[in-house]
Amino acid sequence: MEVEAAMSEAFEQVIETPDFRAGIRILARLARLAERVCQETGISLPQYRLLVSISGQPPRASELAARVGVSRPTLTSLVDGLEQAGLLKRQPVPSDRRGIQLVPTPAGRDAVTRAEDALTKRMLGLVAPDTASLVSDVVRTLGAALDREGEIQLSTRH
Repeated sequence: MEVEAAMSEAFEQVIETPDFRAGIRILARLARLAERVCQETGISLPQYRLLVSISGQPPRASELAARVGVSRPTLTSLVDGLEQAGLLKRQPVPSDRRGIQLVPTPAGRDAVTRAEDALTKRMLGLVAPDTASLVSDVVRTLGAALDREGEIQLSTRH
């Protein structure tokens, strides 16, 4: 318990610093920058997140909505728009007569590649070359934490 209390106190001290609060504001600004960069490549940030989320093992609709960060009705609109644009297609699931699987089309995979290339170029353009590996470490750490958080949220829903 003493170790947990010490860690909690250290954590509280860190999050109360002006630098940490500035970091939170920076994340909000980066989200807006990512939205603009994606728009410049022809897709929105939610569309990008959806296409990335279906690129591996396609999740169920509730999981997909959580990963993309939208409600189920908004997910339906995103899917409809991406399907009309030819960036994904709905396919029947062979093992489930009622199931539908979302699959990116070649054009959808190209859209993801364009967006990721543009995002990478823009993000790396914000930092000096000697700090790029530090930024990469932070991004990797935050990504792993977000993955764990998503897994926890999904496990509490089931």
